[in-house]
Amino acid sequence: MPAYTTAIVMEAAPGEKLACRAHNLPPDHPAQPRGVISYYATLALAAATIVDNWLARIEALVQEDVRTGRLPPFYRPYLHVLEDGESHVPGKVSI
Repeated sequence: MPAYTTAIVMEAAPGEKLACRAHNLPPDHPAQPRGVISYYATLALAAATIVDNWLARIEALVQEDVRTGRLPPFYRPYLHVLEDGESHVPGKVSI
């Protein structure tokens, strides 16, 4: 990672090897056509101030859609933060 950067990246599901499985939302999802990660990351960004709570909000939104059947469980992205999770998210600065 370059200095002074933070990223949310895919990781392997528990017990699996990392594979590129970035899905689009299912055809019957109201926000179709969108990628799963970009959809939830965009939706969660407005309520986030730091990267750690951005990721937590992404995961909460995904879990809610899995719970209600709007997103199949195997579409769930496994994500984690590289570097400083306390970094401010894009467009949010402390004064």
